[in-house]
Amino acid sequence: MRTVHNGGTIESDDGETPRRAARRETAEEIGLDLEPGRLLAIDWVRSPVRPPIAAYLYDGGVLDDVQLKAIRLQEEELVSWKLVERGALDRYLLGSLGHRVRAALQVLDSGAGAVELEDGRPVAP
Repeated sequence: MRTVHNGGTIESDDGETPRRAARRETAEEIGLDLEPGRLLAIDWVRSPVRPPIAAYLYDGGVLDDVQLKAIRLQEEELVSWKLVERGALDRYLLGSLGHRVRAALQVLDSGAGAVELEDGRPVAP
């Protein structure tokens, strides 16, 4: 099953880059130390309750059975995980998050370069 790294905060005061943050957050949140693959998407996400954020999505590769069995959740932030088919994403990823992940998966399918998004939707050039 193909995975997409998504989520986490960049420790910019410590000089952390988005790519290093993705690796660190993946290790902290699911217990796997994975080198992120290529950049798939950057999403500018607005909210009425917080400042806008830039979300970077990387190719997380294909996890084998050993890696899947090694997943350990950071209980302070996550309560469960599940592998889902693309057709079921809307049941688990609401709003712009679902749009963002689908856009990243389209980049994987097409082999195209990273896509620029605003609130999960591709930006027209």
